[in-house]
Amino acid sequence: MSFVQHRIQAESRARRTAKETRGTSEVHIGEIYSFFPFRLFGLSRDGLNDLVESEFVAELELCRTNPDMLRQYLDMKRAGHRVGFISDTYWDSGRLARLLRACRPGLTWDFLYASCDHGSSKGEALFATYLSEQGIDAAASFHVGDNEKADIRGARRHGIRPRYYPQATAQLASRLQRETALFELLCAGAPSRLDHGSRTLRRMVATRSVEKSPAFHLGLTILGPAMTAFDAFVARRCEDVAGPGRRVALGFLGRDGFLSHRIWQELHSDAAAYIEINRRVSLIASADTMQPLVDLLSKVFRIDAPTFGDVVKLMPPKVAAFFAGFPGGIASGKSSPRRFPT
Repeated sequence: MSFVQHRIQAESRARRTAKETRGTSEVHIGEIYSFFPFRLFGLSRDGLNDLVESEFVAELELCRTNPDMLRQYLDMKRAGHRVGFISDTYWDSGRLARLLRACRPGLTWDFLYASCDHGSSKGEALFATYLSEQGIDAAASFHVGDNEKADIRGARRHGIRPRYYPQATAQLASRLQRETALFELLCAGAPSRLDHGSRTLRRMVATRSVEKSPAFHLGLTILGPAMTAFDAFVARRCEDVAGPGRRVALGFLGRDGFLSHRIWQELHSDAAAYIEINRRVSLIASADTMQPLVDLLSKVFRIDAPTFGDVVKLMPPKVAAFFAGFPGGIASGKSSPRRFPT
């Protein structure tokens, strides 16, 4: 995490210096690492290229194709349109090409622009460069992006039709940030940024789903991912304990297990049982004396024999006779424990 923070600070310093000296904040990855505190990590400046290459290898490992973008890209290609990529990035066009093809082998394009190669971002003059070099009519051009300022306003400023594909709503982004903070508190030392693409998938699903109600949004952005992860955990545990000569039985304990059980039924063919239980039943089941039952009944305003039977799951004759001695068979909770038959 210390390395990551110093890497972020190095980029800020590199962009600030470039803005002061060249009038643009666009930089190459090598310029970023030129501001990195090598000695702090026991490194020498001779290792600059090694750090650059290591970060690029990490990019190759971690980047994934967005299915929505790939679908639109392929549709455009099939329709005979010229299609390419324009990116605000510190990776030059050579590495950007490698990155794209690592995500989608065999990917081709008609043009490819990396902002650091041109010393200008999409929010500045990169779109103008693209239109001029490609000889394209801006009104016939179409740009998809996730940055409202650079992609959407930048494209509109040059007459290009934009399509906004937001990474996350402000509400979802705030939740993801809170989750990251909690993760770092609960799992000290674990890299919170490496989530195997989980947040990216959640942003994609949220973007494609119309919000129907606050409850729907809660399920879509929080409960759904959490319960899906728990379902995968249960499936892995079942696989771990399975083996020759073994029979795995899966049970979900209520109340909290009810939703998990329904999800399992929807997603898996393996049978599973649901055991209904509530706090009253668990309280009595765990008691080895009468005192918990006495404490429970003393807090009840009124109670009759059927209700008592539902709670304790039995009805001794003495207890039935006890309730029969009250008008309508209804006893006062406060008085019944003292007179209750043992």
